[in-house]
Amino acid sequence: MVHASMDGECSPGLVPTPEKRAEISEMSDQVRVSNSSALRITIVGGGAAGLACAWRLARAGAAVTLFDRGPPETSALWASGGMLAAGFEASVELEGAHRLARPFAAALKRAADMWPDWVDQLQPSANAPLGYQRRGVLTPLISEADEARAAQVLDQAARLDVEALRLTAKQVRTREPGLAPAGGAIVFPGDGQLDNRALASALSLAVKEAGGQVRTGAEVAALVRSAGAVTGVRLKDGRVIGADLVVLATGASPVPGAPPAARMRPVKGQMLAFDLAPEHAPRHVIRGFGVYLAAKPGGRLVVGATVEPGVHDLGADADALEALKQRACGLLPELAACAPVEAWSGLRPASRDGMPVIGMAEPGLAIAGGGYRNGVLLAPLMAEAVCALAFDRPTLKAAARFSPLRPELQDGL
Repeated sequence: MVHASMDGECSPGLVPTPEKRAEISEMSDQVRVSNSSALRITIVGGGAAGLACAWRLARAGAAVTLFDRGPPETSALWASGGMLAAGFEASVELEGAHRLARPFAAALKRAADMWPDWVDQLQPSANAPLGYQRRGVLTPLISEADEARAAQVLDQAARLDVEALRLTAKQVRTREPGLAPAGGAIVFPGDGQLDNRALASALSLAVKEAGGQVRTGAEVAALVRSAGAVTGVRLKDGRVIGADLVVLATGASPVPGAPPAARMRPVKGQMLAFDLAPEHAPRHVIRGFGVYLAAKPGGRLVVGATVEPGVHDLGADADALEALKQRACGLLPELAACAPVEAWSGLRPASRDGMPVIGMAEPGLAIAGGGYRNGVLLAPLMAEAVCALAFDRPTLKAAARFSPLRPELQDGL
């Protein structure tokens, strides 16, 4: 069994050469860990957290099988905007009075700092550029309401040790000449993005390259318990899969019988995409107070997203999408002459207190969930924390405050 490295994080193992990649992928369904003492880990859910945990654990020597009930195109990872916006989220979206506000801001920053190394390791498994960039998130101040809110945002950033800079109108025009006239802006220099769809494909292949298995179209119907511990899962077709550890990363669709901490509230988000020549695309991620624009590789501009708590239906709402487009045009006027080339929606998983859920919920069962708007950003942190738990390493400090056992999560939703 491979144990953790001396820095306290799980050993990365060996990355296959490009020449071996196709062969490994083809053989993935027959792969088994030959060491009979290898830890058997079942992961439920194929979104950002599930795939990240599967990859990290497989590289550390565990015998990993991931089950997901749908194809990648139905996951929150596929539907997301690929935001790595630790500074914006902590300063703008976070309720500053929340008792976990400071640990959450620190966790977001820690996760953001993990991404450069993860991208370097995952890009060889990607079929397309991962589109990672950390040029900053820019929040234009266009209306009087925006200007009024700016002081609150900068104050919260200072209290949470987030780097945030105020730009003048001239500086905004220099940085982003295509934006609507703004009296200024706030920029979060450490923030960025990646191409979430390229990431989904890369993570899935990387899991297989590391010896893990990814089973799509395989729905987990129940947890299996014995002698006070979770010992595996039962699939919808009746098969029972034994495991030394089960990791729930099911997003907004928890497994029946899961503990209260795993029950997430869905928050629907509808999104649009436009074709926009790279020379006209924003250089930064543009995040207004209610809409964002993110340019992906290949000339695809993603616009998101509606916020619809408690909605499970993934159907399109023409009025909501039109309103989203109008908000985007208010930031980037050039879009007014463009028609969207794609519209879609996804379900963000929100825990009862709005914070991530990372850790052991009961013997044999870990949870990696509650990413809400930050599922992609938090994926490496969740994966490292679960890996530390699996191999009996000390709890990852940045994740320690987000245990499934915290009182706020014990009464269910």
